Amino acid sequence: MWTDSHCHIDDAAVVEEARAAGVTRLVNVGTDVEGSRQAIAVARAHPDVWATAGVHPHDAKDGLDGLRDLLNDDVVVAVGECGLDYHYDHSPRPVQRDVFAQQVQMALDADLPLVIHTRDAWDDTFAVLDDVGRPSRIVMHCFTGGPAEAERSLAYGAALSFSGIVTFKNADDVRAAAALCPDDRLLVETDSPFL
Repeated sequence: MWTDSHCHIDDAAVVEEARAAGVTRLVNVGTDVEGSRQAIAVARAHPDVWATAGVHPHDAKDGLDGLRDLLNDDVVVAVGECGLDYHYDHSPRPVQRDVFAQQVQMALDADLPLVIHTRDAWDDTFAVLDDVGRPSRIVMHCFTGGPAEAERSLAYGAALSFSGIVTFKNADDVRAAAALCPDDRLLVETDSPFL
């Protein structure tokens, strides 16, 4: 029995394919307000599928209108995917930081876990958590840092979620991070359909 801790699905057929492959539980992740609504709809339609509601840093420029209301749905198990992505900068960095900080506060207010996307932005990610506060449960989604980032994330109380990237030839640092992660803080994800 496997749990996919982070996927993006919008089709019942995908849920059935996952079940046939032995993945019996799925966390369907929202990346903007409308996508979060869709993730919730899929979760409502399928037992053992849960949803998150959040705004990805790429979409931070579009704001958070309506997001807080989605957090009250019974199938929503976390805030996110949210965070900082300085690799692509689809949203201005100050906007990303502000929208991330607001979602950290929402997670604190709702007592929900926080699913963090961070790319080329480790120091600022930790700075936002230091400034706003740390939810008691954090997931570092699609972890691609090395041992130093893993140790810092674990010190912040985070779980580390590893995708197929851990198998890439050039991912020695990611494998080293996975090797030092305690079993009770290690998650696996597909990040489908993106990976």
